[in-house]
Amino acid sequence: MVDDTIQQPTRRHVLQTGSVVAGAAVAGCLGGGDDDTLGYISRGGITQDAERELFEAWSADSGIDVTHQEVADDTEMVELIAANPDDFDFVNLVSWAYELNRLEHDEALFAEIDVEQIPNYDNVADAWQSAPLVEDNPYGIFYYISTQGLIYNTEQADISSWEEMKDDEYDGELTLQDSAVSRFGNSCASLGYDIAEAANDDDLYEDAVAEMEAQHENVFTYWTAGDEFMRLLREEQAAVSEGWGGRAENLQEDGYPVEYVIPEEGCITWSTAFSIVEESDMKEEVYDLLDFIYERENAVELAQTHKYPVPLEDPPEEITERAEYTEDPDDLVWIDWSDIVPLQEDLEQRHNEIQS
Repeated sequence: MVDDTIQQPTRRHVLQTGSVVAGAAVAGCLGGGDDDTLGYISRGGITQDAERELFEAWSADSGIDVTHQEVADDTEMVELIAANPDDFDFVNLVSWAYELNRLEHDEALFAEIDVEQIPNYDNVADAWQSAPLVEDNPYGIFYYISTQGLIYNTEQADISSWEEMKDDEYDGELTLQDSAVSRFGNSCASLGYDIAEAANDDDLYEDAVAEMEAQHENVFTYWTAGDEFMRLLREEQAAVSEGWGGRAENLQEDGYPVEYVIPEEGCITWSTAFSIVEESDMKEEVYDLLDFIYERENAVELAQTHKYPVPLEDPPEEITERAEYTEDPDDLVWIDWSDIVPLQEDLEQRHNEIQS
């Protein structure tokens, strides 16, 4: 998952247009109108720390500083940009943010990207340049792969599929994310269903909800933030956890015996894309920075530091050895929010009923 945590939207988020940061003041003095500063907003954590370090190298050459705003999730990012469009120049987003831009802001927050201004974007593999996140999305260019599979303690478990996760041996040793959308998405993956098809077919939908219930049987607790499942794995309370490969690599670096697997049936993705704020008057400078990011050596450096693979053409080992590296976007399950939003109230109710 993109670091730190994407708190996935509830129906209440969708209905509360503009309420997240109404009247909010942006912390710090960001870009947007300052000729020698770009304002960047993201989710903080290890990922933004890695970006901050790389951006400093660009700043040293360009003379343009990059200031960083850190927020909890994409909903807050979108609403901060909507409330303070002059304070930000660029951002990286997941699919939900683009749906929120469409639903609540008439697609007015982000500029259409001219990829000809980013020649090094050609270093990204063609398949990922046309991944579902960006294929019909003029506002984003693909950044990195993020998946939500399974992390397991190698001294307590050996697992490669959602089906194995349901084995009795993991009773009381499993933790999953407390998110109706994630649970529905990965239940669809387990069954080999396309999420959009399941969302629009009553029988497939009920099958997926039944799979959510089946996957619940071994659960002893649900987590909401990445730090929670990492703690449960460190303390050996959980033998198996739904989670993100980048976090698994962090645990491995700290000496914990864990492995990450994209289950045989597949899993949902929270991959991200860069976008430029429509109101930015520093678009030329943002293009220059993005081109710098997509230089092969810089993309590799980012992937090594924040652990999320930038899918380069002919990728080096430093990319392919990342836990979440996936050769083909078709191997992952992508969420189309236009299909999910109408179902959210029912999904959340079903998810709560399963837990109770």
